[in-house]
Amino acid sequence: MLARLPLSLRPLSRLSLPRSLSVVVSTSSPSAPAFGVTDSCARRVEKLCEMKGEEVHLRVAVDAGGCSGFQYEFEVEPRSLQEPSDITITHNSQTVVVDPASVPFLRGAKVDFVEEMIRSGFAVVDNPNSESACGCGSSFALKNFEENKPE
Repeated sequence: MLARLPLSLRPLSRLSLPRSLSVVVSTSSPSAPAFGVTDSCARRVEKLCEMKGEEVHLRVAVDAGGCSGFQYEFEVEPRSLQEPSDITITHNSQTVVVDPASVPFLRGAKVDFVEEMIRSGFAVVDNPNSESACGCGSSFALKNFEENKPE
């Protein structure tokens, strides 16, 4: 098993994508939030703050990899690690942050906390940029990837 650096220690350009790949994601309003946060997600972040005894936020990132091409990564980290360039969404006083490189992949989606019989965890749901996802839901294929693929 390979050791991976925590998201907070990776460089801003943590996506392993070719430089010529451009992702165009449209939104109806330029002032609209980049992504949404559900009540369930905010409640879970609040519970994690209580359990850790410190103010934390949820960091969401998209990285190249996974069985469908891209994968979601989630990390709970102290709020002091927030970068000035991070995109921040606050819901019910709880914060979710995304690095600028990941925003186009998440625009219009929702970050949720899902509790199921066999697993519970953070998930990205209703992602309009996702064409398909793997069975576990942690990776996805980007819509129109072939059109944006480097030559």
